[in-house]
Amino acid sequence: MNEVACFVGDIPLVAHNASFDSKFWDAELALIKQRRRQEFACSLLLARRILPQAPSHKLGDLIQFADLPRAGRAHRALADAEMAASLLQHLEEQLCSRFKVTQVSHELLRRIQSVPKAKLEQCIAQHRQNR
Repeated sequence: MNEVACFVGDIPLVAHNASFDSKFWDAELALIKQRRRQEFACSLLLARRILPQAPSHKLGDLIQFADLPRAGRAHRALADAEMAASLLQHLEEQLCSRFKVTQVSHELLRRIQSVPKAKLEQCIAQHRQNR
């Protein structure tokens, strides 16, 4: 874990259902007496706001809904990581095309995932205004 923590450093982290993954990450860091230096962005929470029309917000269902390639069997680390990355890229593209966001930052993703769905447009407008 020490090698992984050094490799990741301060790079922003993303996971689908990040509250679940962050607990494991934090527990492993605690074993080596370290703490996480950054917050996770959550593709599940982001999808709920950006793709509210999706019939389900499970990772595999979102991949199918967005017509993205399946990377392998669900619930396998590499396949899930590749699909979460593909979904994140799709969500960022949606922000740019539908909401006219010119640059998607980790900070913006974190803000979007924490606002109620009804305030998404207001959050994005505020982001554009601050740029």
